[in-house]
Amino acid sequence: MQILFVYSTQKTIVLQKPLLNQEGIYHGISSIVGVLKQRRHECRLAVLDRSNGKRNFQLLNQIIDRFKPQIIAFTAVFSEYDFICEIASQVKNRFPELFLIAGGVHITLNPDEKQLSLFDAICIGEGEMPMLELVQRLEAKEPISDIRNLWVKTPDGIVKNPARPFLQNLDELPFPDREMWQEWILESHTKPTILVGRGCPFDCTYCSNRSLRKASPGKYVRMRSPENILSEIRSLYEEYPDIKEIHLEVETMVIDRGWLEKFCGQMEIFGKETGFKVSFSTNLRIFPRMDVDFIFEQFKKANIRLVTVGLESGSYRIRKEILSRDYSNELVLKAAEVAKSYRISFALFNMVGLPTETPAEFAETLQMNRQIQPAFHATSIFFPYPGTQIAETCKQMNLLPEYINTKDERQLAVLDLPGFSKKQIQKSFDSFHYQVYRKQKSKSFPRLLIYYSMCFLGHNFYANLKIALIRFLYRTKNRKALSPQWFSIFQKS
Repeated sequence: MQILFVYSTQKTIVLQKPLLNQEGIYHGISSIVGVLKQRRHECRLAVLDRSNGKRNFQLLNQIIDRFKPQIIAFTAVFSEYDFICEIASQVKNRFPELFLIAGGVHITLNPDEKQLSLFDAICIGEGEMPMLELVQRLEAKEPISDIRNLWVKTPDGIVKNPARPFLQNLDELPFPDREMWQEWILESHTKPTILVGRGCPFDCTYCSNRSLRKASPGKYVRMRSPENILSEIRSLYEEYPDIKEIHLEVETMVIDRGWLEKFCGQMEIFGKETGFKVSFSTNLRIFPRMDVDFIFEQFKKANIRLVTVGLESGSYRIRKEILSRDYSNELVLKAAEVAKSYRISFALFNMVGLPTETPAEFAETLQMNRQIQPAFHATSIFFPYPGTQIAETCKQMNLLPEYINTKDERQLAVLDLPGFSKKQIQKSFDSFHYQVYRKQKSKSFPRLLIYYSMCFLGHNFYANLKIALIRFLYRTKNRKALSPQWFSIFQKS
């Protein structure tokens, strides 16, 4: 069968190439497509951006007319859900014969019978096996009302099927399909991402994992075998010989000491075979009593040269009481120091405007960043995603506004906190870059000027200016300016 997948994102670069680089690939779709292609089904992708207005539907119409799918599969996070529904409604009106199915994190966390007024089915939880079974049954013209993980619209009403257990042996899955994304990517030589495992053992209140583990029975935290991961790394290296870096995506790879040691040992062998031409980055979740020296010793063997760490807040009270992240600032500082001793770059994730946060507690976040001087930081404004524990907390505390702007998700202040107003939160976010690096001599004057301008013009103004400049360079075919080196400098600023 022919299946069209529809994915949407925000602030794309150009209509023809909406994704900046390989890191824009959504692995949920890629994994499902890998399974379907393995069974010889044909798949196609459409990447949309609501800022392109009517051109989205024109583009989708062209793809449908040429590809002629029997099934269209939509996925959406909360901020994209309304837009995806609008697109699906237009498709349903023009192509009523097509079977429409929707899935993804937002639907898994917030399933609703009303969704079946638009879609013929919705998928709750992992989608590989339910989607394959759906395609096979539709192809054979067999009933689909009893497929596990699916809520299905039937002539007799809506059938809510129970979930099958989580996939336990991730090695049985084919490698995610990256081919279908390439036509949508502007700069294809930037670093790809490999998923090392699924699930997370922690209970962070702002994270979807806390609720996703309840979507199906069975063990939620699963890791691929080191051999399977190395096999995918080798295949990527062969397919894209120019790549210099690969990101190893996982909630945390350091919980199982034995697995980590085995994996990093095999990575060391791979590095020697290739002359360490490819370096790696990964995530590190700080937790009490972790053996920081052992972890970074293993990372060094594996040629992992960058780790991103979720500080989230420099306030211990906020981390423990609001975020359910119980670790000390001293442990984060130690991890940063040990990383430095192994010449491994250390980056931080931060949030501003968290429930009950005060200006003094935000100052602790700023101070931690100043002290660590991360290689880069990904700082955002807190956004209360429906279905998460922290969103429910905000609701109970009457902190949620009547309307939440999803267009500039995590870039605009959402909560108006007692003693920490939306205006203060926004200003704190916009000036964060400058405040962290203003005393660092190694930062170039142009970059500091950019940071300083954010204090007055705002982060969104700069982000939109950056996109406009990239669009201009693309349209004028200035390939020299669009080099990977140029992109990396611009992205880190």
